[in-house]
Amino acid sequence: MLRTANRLSAFAVIALVSTTPAFAQVADTFRIGALRLAYVAENSKTARAAIAQVEAFERTKSIEAESRAAALQKQQAALQQSAGMSPRAVADLQRAFDRARVEFDRLQQDARAEIDAMQAKFDADFRLRLAPIVDAISKEKGLHFVFGIEQAPMIAWWDPAVDISEEVVKRLDAAK
Repeated sequence: MLRTANRLSAFAVIALVSTTPAFAQVADTFRIGALRLAYVAENSKTARAAIAQVEAFERTKSIEAESRAAALQKQQAALQQSAGMSPRAVADLQRAFDRARVEFDRLQQDARAEIDAMQAKFDADFRLRLAPIVDAISKEKGLHFVFGIEQAPMIAWWDPAVDISEEVVKRLDAAK
């Protein structure tokens, strides 16, 4: 709702300002750039290395979860084949299985939380590293605004000539 109101407000301001003669004179002086963060992340060595770390961690956690899942299946199979056991032994097996299942669920939740935290840290660090680079390129090109294309769904069209993503990748890789 708030997002829609903001969009409508932005369109109203643009419509109002663009119809005035003063805006026509000022519009020529505004320079706008665009940045595709996904492109920068996919093509910069720094981002690819960080993404590889997150993916390796995900694989490690996946292997650990698969191992625990196999152990849980073995416990479940033992529980299903407990027909000849005493009620106490069956109850012990059931408790062990229930405990292992809870531990498995916690393992999965903890792994997801760790992966999400790693991703959030990467995103924050990546944006911090990009900020001075985007600032420098924007100043060099005399840009007044730089829009993140993926973050600005209101942009219906843009000229790829204003895209500074490739230059950001080059400088990010050179900044090591």
